[in-house]
Amino acid sequence: MPFAGEPAADNPDTFTLGVAYLAWYGDVLLRRLQGLNAAQLITPVVPSGWSALGMVKHSASVRRYWMRYVFAGEDVDFSWPGTEEQEWEITEDDTPELIQDYYRSEHENSLRILRSAVPAAVSARSYGDTDVHPTLAWVLMHLLQESARHSGHLDISRELTDGATQLDP
Repeated sequence: MPFAGEPAADNPDTFTLGVAYLAWYGDVLLRRLQGLNAAQLITPVVPSGWSALGMVKHSASVRRYWMRYVFAGEDVDFSWPGTEEQEWEITEDDTPELIQDYYRSEHENSLRILRSAVPAAVSARSYGDTDVHPTLAWVLMHLLQESARHSGHLDISRELTDGATQLDP
């Protein structure tokens, strides 16, 4: 039986199914924060030093980079607020509401772009230090695996923070 809100199990179109799963995982990621207080949101509980809110900030920046900067070719600063290292850091100006709004905005932008182009469309820019212009289908799969992994990371963080293990999917 699928989890609440999980995409329909009878959809044979892998691209639209992938978009539906990305939309679902976007909601899952934010639900992992529900019930945490401000201190719990910004306190790292893993040795690498990221916090739950920092993970959400990073995930928003990843969506912005792949969908808006690489695929759509928009002239956006994809490592908000300016460097790759800072996308994980929570500053005193980074309220939980601000970070969650940033994430929601980039998540919705990603879904908008995905729903307006075809899977075989090629990105406007190459990525990283490569000359590769990935297809939209590849970018979707990359974001989907990233979202699933980071949702799992937040599951572990949440369990270490307050013992919660039975979170709504």
